[in-house]
Amino acid sequence: MARILVTGIAARDIIHTVSHYPAEDEEMRAESQEIRLGGNAANTATVLAQHSHDVHFLGTVASDSAGKALIREMQNNNIHTQHCPRMTGSTPTSYITLNQENGSRTIIHYRDLPEFSAPDFPMDAISTFDWFHFEGRNVAETRKMLEAIRSQKVDQSISLEVEKCHENIESLFELADVLLFSRDYARFQQFDNAAAFLKSTRRQFNNKILICSWGEAGATGMDRDRHIIQQAAWKPPRVIDTIAAGDTFNAGIIHSFSSGKTLVEALSYACELAGRKVGQSGLKNLAKS
Repeated sequence: MARILVTGIAARDIIHTVSHYPAEDEEMRAESQEIRLGGNAANTATVLAQHSHDVHFLGTVASDSAGKALIREMQNNNIHTQHCPRMTGSTPTSYITLNQENGSRTIIHYRDLPEFSAPDFPMDAISTFDWFHFEGRNVAETRKMLEAIRSQKVDQSISLEVEKCHENIESLFELADVLLFSRDYARFQQFDNAAAFLKSTRRQFNNKILICSWGEAGATGMDRDRHIIQQAAWKPPRVIDTIAAGDTFNAGIIHSFSSGKTLVEALSYACELAGRKVGQSGLKNLAKS
């Protein structure tokens, strides 16, 4: 299996499950409350570790009690955290309303912690990893890290998650091998379907594998020869919890490629994995389902 470095954020998710989405000024009782590890990169790392990869998480962690709890949970999930700088501040927290009617999740995120920056990146360990995955955030610092990897890497791959339209995020695209776009990003660029978005993006960025997930509509990929591949979503018997479905999809893509699979195989597996996640609460045992 691969030695994978996942760079981004870890957060504390406080999830309230409710019978329906509350109206403004409504007072209601939650059906349940759960506190668990969250954050895009930490979620992706969790699912990759279930596939027996040697997974290392890299991101800032607060020195408060919640930060210590996140470290313990990642370590319990077989994720290495020795490269994470501990910082003064509060653990990033997402307050999530999970609607039992349809599995939708509404997130309010609070952050009072510095972003991970290039000086803390383990430059001397670049040659020891097989795959690098980055959240597309903190663009200027992320670019420095990507440039350092590209200056040293031999045959390792770099994947970049492009979930939100951060300022100048397009400047990172040329430095990644696999670009993982969200539906929200494509829609922000005024596209209403994944294939049209990928064809437009390809005009600017050649020799990349481009993938765009589209929720219940599945996912679309474009290989280096400009072939478009579309994959239907895998639908569970019941939608229970959509939290981290996109992060799970990304893990499925990375696992597949790092295991020597084709783009067709990667899209099929990633959609199935994300579908299984949507059909259960949390991320446990996805690789074994």
